[in-house]
Amino acid sequence: MGAQSDESKEPRLPGRFDDLDAPIIEAPQTGLIEAPADQLSFPNTQHPAPSTREASSALGAGRRLAVNTAIVSGAFILSRVLGLLREAIIAGRFGTTGQTDAYATAFGVPDTLFLIIVGGAVGSAFIPVFTSLMRQDKERAAWNLASTLINASVVLLSLGGIIMGFAAPALVAWVIAPDMPPDRQSLVVDLTRILLLSPLFLGLGGWAMGILNARQHFLLPAFAPVAYNLAIIAGALFLAPYMGIYGVAWGVVLGALLHFGVQLPGLRRAGMNYRLRLNLHDEGLSEVGKLLLPRIAGQSAFQANIIAMRAIGSALAAGRIAAFNYAYLLMILPHGVFALSLATVTFPTMAAQYAEGNLDAMRGTLARAIRVLLFLILPSAVGLFVLRTEIVTTVFRFGRFGDTSTVLVASTLSYFAFGLVAYAVVEVLTRAFYALHDTATPVVVSVATVLLNIGLAITLVNAFGWDQEGLALSLATTTTLEMVLLWFLLGRKLPGWRLSSDGLLVSVAKSATAAGVMSIALFLILPIFHTVLPMADKDKFQAALLALGGIVAGGAVYLAVALTLRSGELSDASNLFLRRFKRK
Repeated sequence: MGAQSDESKEPRLPGRFDDLDAPIIEAPQTGLIEAPADQLSFPNTQHPAPSTREASSALGAGRRLAVNTAIVSGAFILSRVLGLLREAIIAGRFGTTGQTDAYATAFGVPDTLFLIIVGGAVGSAFIPVFTSLMRQDKERAAWNLASTLINASVVLLSLGGIIMGFAAPALVAWVIAPDMPPDRQSLVVDLTRILLLSPLFLGLGGWAMGILNARQHFLLPAFAPVAYNLAIIAGALFLAPYMGIYGVAWGVVLGALLHFGVQLPGLRRAGMNYRLRLNLHDEGLSEVGKLLLPRIAGQSAFQANIIAMRAIGSALAAGRIAAFNYAYLLMILPHGVFALSLATVTFPTMAAQYAEGNLDAMRGTLARAIRVLLFLILPSAVGLFVLRTEIVTTVFRFGRFGDTSTVLVASTLSYFAFGLVAYAVVEVLTRAFYALHDTATPVVVSVATVLLNIGLAITLVNAFGWDQEGLALSLATTTTLEMVLLWFLLGRKLPGWRLSSDGLLVSVAKSATAAGVMSIALFLILPIFHTVLPMADKDKFQAALLALGGIVAGGAVYLAVALTLRSGELSDASNLFLRRFKRK
């Protein structure tokens, strides 16, 4: 549940170990498939021209890099597509029912176990220390460290899985789903016990991914999430007809096993020297522990939020938790494409500028990233809101996912669309704090936001009688408050940071104006589209045509207004995404 630089906090879809589509283990900060530049030799004017053999070698290295880039980028896109297909197949097989509620809820304990023990350790803590030891020619110490951490996580995940398996009935009844009917609680317990087999294999896969990335091996880690998604799809297609929702759960277990298994050949080629050892005095272990603590706090806050949402949702009618999850998935797609990409590109630059003491340059980099992000995310939020029914119909509608399911998910998505801007901006603002070597502030704000969200969600559901839309509204509202608070606190650490900094206010006004005109245009155009495609609210093909037409028409209006207002963010957005592609 989820791809990424060291402090990446892309929100994960509740209950799929996501984002395995964009791997759950963060990639090293050098970028997912950035080349080790010191291994490539290129001619320049300050040195004698290389020999033909040297030039051929350099050209071959460049070609290999290009091929690897294409393969890994293709695998990333494929895993994203398969992740969406996976959810669509499960939705079509089961709809928004008590079974899908139980399936989503059952991930609470396994997710927590995995994320706290392994999820934040590899990218933010292990890879930097392991890489540093390797660069110091301390290969034995590096492999000792890796072996100790792997063995410790295996012990903790195994013991944790056994204990949680026995405690599952009490956890479900008192914490995870206290208000579900007894028969559905029993189903959650059964599914939880099956899914508790997954963290061990996902943990091993995570360590394999981290080691291979640190050793500049990227192909097999890139395809591990593909194997994970294919296994779940197979479970939904071939096991579910005979085993029901249990077949999907066993598909998850098989996917976790394959996530680790496909990487095993790469570990051997990477020269892994595994030892059956558990030494708490290994070199680098204390440093890993120091780096890991903020991540554990952040992961714990995130998981507490998700578990609380499901616990509150357990009092709602059957299918409401599933509708909440599907709407969240659709909201998080543009977040991953735009916010995570921009955060990944700008974080190393901001970190370097802070290291050089150039805070003005860092503020300019951050302001530019926010301007571009809002230029991209505002029309995305408008599109999600206005075209919500058509999008839901296009992605999910078939089989048991019918009219009722479409309405439930579309209505929830309308509230998530309201919070998309805040989700995206928080992603980039958090990276700014990390660049300033401040991991405490985002964690404290996150914990406060979680507590506020739980209180607001309980109030909306229990006091005002809201359904799953209340959970979505609560998350959107409290995330917006988190964005405002982080913005304010950043101004106290980054001199000159305010809404009027570096052309921000003017840029936001232009982007908001263009998004407003786009929304008006879509509301005027959609009735015409519905006249031409009268079955778009029920027919998947017509809904896809209408959604595509709306996106094209809305995008054209948005760009036309932006060009009229002379918005400079269009060229900035193109340049930033070109940089991200080059990093890959």
